[in-house]
Amino acid sequence: MQSKAVLSKQIAYISINPSGKFVKSAQVGFKDVGLFPEFMIHVNPGKRIKNEFKKYRLGIFSNFLIPKFKQHFGNKRSFKNEIIEIEIPITKKVGALNSEETIRFIKDNNIKYLINCGAGIFRKKITDINGLYIVNAHAGKLPDYRNMNVVEWALYNSQKVIGTIHLINSGIDTGDILLEEEIYLNKVSDYIVAREYAFDQVIKIAGKAVLDFAEGKIKPKKQPKEGKRWYTMHPYFHKKLNLILKTRND
Repeated sequence: MQSKAVLSKQIAYISINPSGKFVKSAQVGFKDVGLFPEFMIHVNPGKRIKNEFKKYRLGIFSNFLIPKFKQHFGNKRSFKNEIIEIEIPITKKVGALNSEETIRFIKDNNIKYLINCGAGIFRKKITDINGLYIVNAHAGKLPDYRNMNVVEWALYNSQKVIGTIHLINSGIDTGDILLEEEIYLNKVSDYIVAREYAFDQVIKIAGKAVLDFAEGKIKPKKQPKEGKRWYTMHPYFHKKLNLILKTRND
């Protein structure tokens, strides 16, 4: 069995915001299991913003930029989260996620585990790299809750919020499952806080999932092709959900 020091050299974080709280929470989770990934791949956000602009047009600010800003920098309703500062160098800046530059860095440094901390959509040229496992944190039970706003929809449906660590393949939320854990949101009365807390908790178990997988303690579990996709929750349902959450906690 390889040592944790050797395993750490095979792990890289990848993100458009390497100084954001989502990356920091991931680092805390890896530290908790004695792993200290050496590499950080910083993806230039320019191309992703252009793609989102094509998708949302004039709604890019309300549908993409503002939610991402709140996710990384917080807002007045954010949960209190004490994050340990863990210094890690930005080893490589790349112009685009699915670029030859990214592929070359992964291969040249023998990276085996790529931890997605908000990098964008991975294309086949990345997912098909031989021997590479792209690890993703999803705050919903798969395959029942794929795609968007899965925390809110699970709460709205009075179902458990399940954090899932899975491998990324060429589909969306369809890769093999490594680990599942329930996320307890009993005292949360605001959907924004619920969503932020859920994603913060699930990314923290990515380190355990990678370690257990590398040590052969867990095996990837294939998902059925059938599943349910959820899409952006309308503000009407967000308001209704907050009333539901408040009632549950009264």
